[in-house]
Amino acid sequence: MRQAAWIVRKDLQHELRSREAFLSTLLFAVVVLLIFAFAFDPGPADIERVGPGILWSALLFAAVLAIGRSMLTEREDGAIDGLLLAPMQRSSIYVGKACALLLLLLSTQLPTLLLFVVFFDVPVLPATTRLVPLLSVLLLASTGLAAIGTTVSAIAVRSRSRELMLPVLLFPLVSPLLLAAVESTSAALAGDGLSAVSGWIRLMLAFDAIYLGIGYLTFPALLED
Repeated sequence: MRQAAWIVRKDLQHELRSREAFLSTLLFAVVVLLIFAFAFDPGPADIERVGPGILWSALLFAAVLAIGRSMLTEREDGAIDGLLLAPMQRSSIYVGKACALLLLLLSTQLPTLLLFVVFFDVPVLPATTRLVPLLSVLLLASTGLAAIGTTVSAIAVRSRSRELMLPVLLFPLVSPLLLAAVESTSAALAGDGLSAVSGWIRLMLAFDAIYLGIGYLTFPALLED
């Protein structure tokens, strides 16, 4: 855990200095929300039906930028060689990179959620039946995105056409997670609580656990040239 924490601190310090991934991801999400807001202008009666799809479209497409930068900085700066030579377990690199990516995703998704509420006049009160379930869905889905995104980023970064390879690999894999997130978000916006979509919540939990395990076991092999 100490080795993984060092990776997290390194990645966050790099991001705080450059702010490249944070700004580009947040800006992209805001642009997508604005496009949907002007194109569809859903009324209060429609937001529970189309709002979850709008929100997660913005979050997913923006997350691709952050996921793409996850391993690219290591390859560009040659830092990956230093990590491989460091006296640490290579699985710890995966844990650290996934946790850092999760924190980055959440740091951009929370402002995006706030803008979504403002742009589309989404009711989030009472907090116990709307806001808290919505944040819980955001955390579960972001964990799954970070888990599979870290692994896919390590695969795509080795390809010359990594900008194309990343979404080609990522989108089919995250489809079950995205579907569960949209359905759970719809229930949260309707004020039904997550108990009404317990099956989708279990699917997200299973997705997170499976891909965290796969990433932990396979990531060391992906680091080999």
